[in-house]
Amino acid sequence: MQSMESINAEFERQNVTKAGSSGTSLAEKTQALAKFRNHFVWPLLYISLGIYFGLLIAVLEFPGAMSLSVYGELNLGLLAVVVQFALTIATFWGYCAWAERAYDPRAADLLRSASAQQPDGDRHE
Repeated sequence: MQSMESINAEFERQNVTKAGSSGTSLAEKTQALAKFRNHFVWPLLYISLGIYFGLLIAVLEFPGAMSLSVYGELNLGLLAVVVQFALTIATFWGYCAWAERAYDPRAADLLRSASAQQPDGDRHE
């Protein structure tokens, strides 16, 4: 007796095979997925690095300003560290949220297409 997962996988493979590849090869689909990912990742990286190096340069260029009090014991230097830490968390969260919503479903479709094109788990090496 087959498990539901293997039955569902076979059903998906047959549906993908019947639907056809709509004229695009697996390599073209992979390149399109990479291009889609890069349109999100590179701007996110540039913004994050810009803020990081901007804060670093500000700390190095204006060491006296870093000791200015913002609120109580919190000064500009500590605030820069907190901003950098928050930026790291926000960048991670933003990428994960985007990937779950937009990238992962496309990657799963690509995986199903690849599995359908290579029956019985054969691999191209």
